[in-house]
Amino acid sequence: MYADASGFFACDRELDLATTSEATGDEATGTGNAKTSGLVERVIDHLRDHVATERLRPGSKLPSETTISVTLGVSRPVVREAMRTLAATGLVEMAVGKRATIVPIDGEMISRVIGNAVLTGQAEPHDILEMRRGIEIAMVALAAQRRSEEAAAELQAIVREMADRLGNATDYARLDLLLHMVLARATANPLYPLLIEAFRHLIEASILAGIERWSATPELRRVQDLHEEIVKAVVAGDPAAAAAAMAQHFDDALAVMLAPIVGRGVS
Repeated sequence: MYADASGFFACDRELDLATTSEATGDEATGTGNAKTSGLVERVIDHLRDHVATERLRPGSKLPSETTISVTLGVSRPVVREAMRTLAATGLVEMAVGKRATIVPIDGEMISRVIGNAVLTGQAEPHDILEMRRGIEIAMVALAAQRRSEEAAAELQAIVREMADRLGNATDYARLDLLLHMVLARATANPLYPLLIEAFRHLIEASILAGIERWSATPELRRVQDLHEEIVKAVVAGDPAAAAAAMAQHFDDALAVMLAPIVGRGVS
């Protein structure tokens, strides 16, 4: 497109200066921020379209800041802001001196949203448990239909170790979470492990709380029995039995979590 590098960077500087000049003038009229925001959104839309059209996958590189700047006729600071926004959503990873890279998805963003909902009183822990109930009942039914022999063996090994760790709340909670993650992977649906990962910290907290409440009662053995029933049904390829056992597991957990509330006379 350009005869030499000096012409390329001269054009790039002109774009930066033009946008800076526009922003300065617009700020005097109170419209600078709105215009910049619009440009950033335009770049974001362009990059998302590029990812879809080019079928970019984790590890793929986005075009350079300079290329995007010239293509769209915007300044590099605008492009950088768009890149930072995409990085904040977990789509890309940025590094100094390197082009932005598409990254594998994880549960971090979902976890933040749910954590913030609890932090600000917009959701309660039992709301999360109710939501997980529906998700994991469907999840375990799929696991029973799709699990591999390797997954079956892993589930059986985990549940045997859980029986040996009933007296250790920390170990039991770790194994319980691992069991749910292996069940998620056994569905062969990549979104279930993502959701379990997103719930990780909340799951650990609820498991520990439940174990502490059940530790001096026969109910702790019942928790283990239900885990064993879930695994038995999944290994046997029985989705209905697996779903029923998981439903009972969550119903028991909800009953324990809500007991103090009911005891205070709060409906």
